Amino acid sequence: MAYICFNFYTQLYSIGFPFFGFYCCLIIGYLVFKSMFLPRILGMLMMCAGFGWLTFVVPPLANSLWPYVAIPGIVGEGSLTIWLLTKGKDV
Repeated sequence: MAYICFNFYTQLYSIGFPFFGFYCCLIIGYLVFKSMFLPRILGMLMMCAGFGWLTFVVPPLANSLWPYVAIPGIVGEGSLTIWLLTKGKDV
């Protein structure tokens, strides 16, 4: 039973990433870019991260590009998180 659930997890993980990429790229990235509250560079970084997650639409492509997809994702989402934790509380 655990093995079956693990197999479903890996398949659903690949299905969920394109939706997460759409959310990061088009929704969060665009809103941060147009916002006057956050720096525009954070919006651009989130858009780059979202486009990276959108490569999971084609799983073999995403698996071969994994390091190049993960780095913009970590930088974009990490910088937004750090900015919100440090500077966001003052505004």
